[in-house]
Amino acid sequence: MDATRESLSLLSLRLEQLLQHHGIPDGHDQMEIARAGELPAELQHRLSSLLENMAELKGLIEAGRDARRGKSLSPAVMNAAHIMMEEVCRALEDRKVKQ
Repeated sequence: MDATRESLSLLSLRLEQLLQHHGIPDGHDQMEIARAGELPAELQHRLSSLLENMAELKGLIEAGRDARRGKSLSPAVMNAAHIMMEEVCRALEDRKVKQ
């Protein structure tokens, strides 16, 4: 596993842990975020400056899982997903501290 893929894999695990901490259920390895209404309103507000819609959050989770499974991802996709995941994790961690 190359360094970018490994870093993305670890960061995606952190993202999923943070979402679970914030009450987003993990339905047997499938993060249940299909509808925006499933996120607490305060969390939606916190992420609104980073993500245009919840489909983008789901896409980040899927990219991370693909990286962990060793599926083919372009370097551009891995880099973009990594940057976005860092920002989302930071926002979720900030929220965690303020609870």
